[in-house]
Order: sequence, then C-alpha cells, then structure tokens
Amino acid sequence: MNKKTEDILELIKSGEHIFLPNVSVDSVIFGYDNQELQVLLLEASNGNWMLPGGYVRKEEDLDAAALRNVVERIGVKDIFLKQFHTFGQRKRSFHKEIEQLFEDLGASIAQDLWIQKRFISVAYYTLVNKTITQPNPNFFAKSCRWHNARQLPKLLLDHENIVTTALDSFRADLASYPLAYHLLPQKFTMPELHAVFQSIYQKRLDRSRFQKKMFEYDVFERLESRVGVAHRRPYLYRHKQTI
Repeated sequence: MNKKTEDILELIKSGEHIFLPNVSVDSVIFGYDNQELQVLLLEASNGNWMLPGGYVRKEEDLDAAALRNVVERIGVKDIFLKQFHTFGQRKRSFHKEIEQLFEDLGASIAQDLWIQKRFISVAYYTLVNKTITQPNPNFFAKSCRWHNARQLPKLLLDHENIVTTALDSFRADLASYPLAYHLLPQKFTMPELHAVFQSIYQKRLDRSRFQKKMFEYDVFERLESRVGVAHRRPYLYRHKQTI
C-alpha cells in the first residue's frame, strides 16, 4: 500500500474527530473563456465528475470552510464568493462511492463509517478570472478541469442541480449589480463585458442598451488607454473598488 493510499484511509477513518460529520460545502466556481461560461469540476475515481467541496472542520466558520475549499482548488484568494442555497435530500450520501473507493484501494471498510452517512451541503458560487487560476485536484480526485456550464459531464449526487441553481442565483444577482466583471481581468472593455453577459444569459443583448445600463450603475471607471484597431479602439474600464 503506497503512502497516498495510507493517507486517504487515515483521513477517512480519523475524519470524524476533525470534521462535522454531516455538514459540507460545495463550490460552483464559474470562469469565462472563449465566449463561454465554464465551471471547474473534479474527476472522481469512478469516471464521474463532481463539484469542489468538503466537510467543515469543527473549529471552522462555514464561510471560512468555503473559502478554504476554493483557494485550495484554484490557488487564488481574492475572489467573489456567495452562499446561495442548502441541499439536504433525505438520501443524500456517498455510501456507495466510499465503498467503491475502499474496494479500489484494496482495503476493508468499517460498517456505518461517518463519511457514509447522510449529510447536507451549503453551496456557494464563485466568480473568478480563469486566466489567473491554477486548478488543483483534491485528495480524492484524479484531475481538475474546466467544463462548459451547459455541457456538463455526468455528475455525482445532486451536483448538476447545484450548478443549475447556482446559475439561476447568479443571473438573479446580476439584475441588481454587474457582478460578471469578476470573470474578466482587472482591466476590460465594454465589448468584453457585453460578451460575458451574453454567455451567461445565452442570448444576444443590444449593445447600446447594455452599455447604457452598465454606466447607470456608476461603478466602472473609464481609463485613458484604449485597445483594438486604430479607428475603433474601445476604452478600458475597471471596477472602482479595485482602485
């Protein structure tokens, strides 16, 4: 048995002394690339995929657990993070998955192990500039990759529903504040922000009306620098809180 396998088994067996056994966090990490909204997912050992998440430590605040989870996955601390829903269906557990994991590791499993029991998950969504992230799988995952938010692979448990709910919540929040700028670099053009909004809503948005709406928020500062071709170079903007 190799060192990683031993560490996994030890963490599972001793975890009830470290974590709250029935409370976890799941994070829908949204990124943007090539005019599409994306979600970061972990590849499980059985070929399915899942959201980044984990149990809450006994001496840890809930929001702190969510932030820790995201930072460990993408290596970025300065992020937008919002709690949006709690998921707690009656049969929500990783019972079969943990049994399969132990079988794959060639180890025996104790009956009624804490990690096999029902648990609830408090879900957060995160908005991040994908270009500065360094996706990193957790202890149990084979890989960590970005996926089109509307072309998801097979997900474990209720994670597809969590992604759908996160997107609905994100869209609802956009009605009162242009949060989507978090998906772009610190400096961006209005055409770039317009493209992000269109990817989120999956429809064409009138450019002039969109730009007028953005200016009404009075949260973006126009910079003197421009980008693009000489005869039609759009101004760069940044969010005022970043100044």
